[in-house]
Amino acid sequence: MKHFLLALAAAGTLALVPASPALAAKGGTCERFKVVVNGQSFSGDQERAINGPINSIFVDGTYIEFRVNPSTLAVANYAHTGVASPRPDKNLPFAGRTPIFTSKVPQHGKTLTSPLSLEINAESLVLQRSGGGQTMKIQAKDCHQGGIFQMEPEPGTVEVNNLAPGWHYTGVAAGSGRLCMTNGRISAYDSPELATLLAFTAQQARWRVASGGRIGFVIGEDAIQGGCRP
Repeated sequence: MKHFLLALAAAGTLALVPASPALAAKGGTCERFKVVVNGQSFSGDQERAINGPINSIFVDGTYIEFRVNPSTLAVANYAHTGVASPRPDKNLPFAGRTPIFTSKVPQHGKTLTSPLSLEINAESLVLQRSGGGQTMKIQAKDCHQGGIFQMEPEPGTVEVNNLAPGWHYTGVAAGSGRLCMTNGRISAYDSPELATLLAFTAQQARWRVASGGRIGFVIGEDAIQGGCRP
């Protein structure tokens, strides 16, 4: 049954799982993000601090786009644009723009108020903000596939990931701690480091992330090699 709570382990959770870094991507398939903060666009290599008040953050890429809540660094409407890779051998079967996550929400309960740290380069985008004793960092890549996203709380917190319609979690890849997902054509997974899988259903996963840990996202060939199948 697709929507019932799936069994995890005898104790009801999976143990903390150290994993290989999620943030890696296939060569020749990545671009630089443009980031729009309060309607102002930032693009090209740069590192800066943006003072508040910050009302909106939109991450706009060739392949990946998503919105960020400035007060919490929760992510909403994470989607693949469906743009093809310049390398035909690396193309995934996207049928146009494809939402993947409706949200990725850290449950820290704090309001982030520091200047927004923004770094854009050829390798990745880094967003970071702090407040109330909590720091949140997002690292992302604008790539057709690979390890393309991770969220890092310090100190740790619970992260709740909600999949977009058409996607569903299928289970934990044997011996890895990776939580597989698919839309029937494309494989992907939540990639934990120093994180405990508390529970998951077909549409939602709850992770407890320890200090120094993170939850990443991997899609495409790397997911298949990691034990996840469509």
